[in-house]
Order: sequence, then structure tokens, then C-alpha cells
Amino acid sequence: MLRSIVAVVSIVFVAFGLALTWMDRAGWPMLAVALLFAFGCLYERRYHAGRAGLSPDARFRPTGERFADPETGRAMTVWADPATGERRYVADGEPPTPIP
Repeated sequence: MLRSIVAVVSIVFVAFGLALTWMDRAGWPMLAVALLFAFGCLYERRYHAGRAGLSPDARFRPTGERFADPETGRAMTVWADPATGERRYVADGEPPTPIP
């Protein structure tokens, strides 16, 4: 939810920055910051979407935690790397696919 709000607000600020830059050169700092936020939101969304549902590699062990993904409603299992503490969330019933 917060990600969507930040994305919408940053896109609105991009529009304002474009308008200010078109009228006067003083709008470019606002445009630059708004573009950074907009691209950050879009990149973060694609980054996490690409990793969702993939089974972890051999370093990871299941933690026994399960939950329903609030966005998709699918059952997810939590896997963790004991050495680093990194956690991954894998959809139940997905075929084993290593993460690149």
C-alpha cells in the first residue's frame, strides 16, 4: 500500500516538475528528485516480483513459518539462510527453481 502511495505521489511530482521546468528552469531539482523516487518504486516492485514464488537454493532451510500473501492470497513458506539470516518467501506448490 505504501509503495503505491509513494509511486502515485512521485508521479504527481514528476508532472509538477515537468510543468515548472517547462515554464522556468528552476523546476529541474524537483523533477530530478521525483524521477528518482518514481524509478525507485518501479524498480523495487519489479525486483521483488521477479523473486516471488521461486524456491531457494541449497543454502536455505525452511523455518516452519507459513502465511497467506496479502496481495495474492497464496500460501507462502519462509526459508532462511542460517549463515546470513537472509529470508526468502516461496509460494507453496511451486516447482523447485534456483534463484540466479
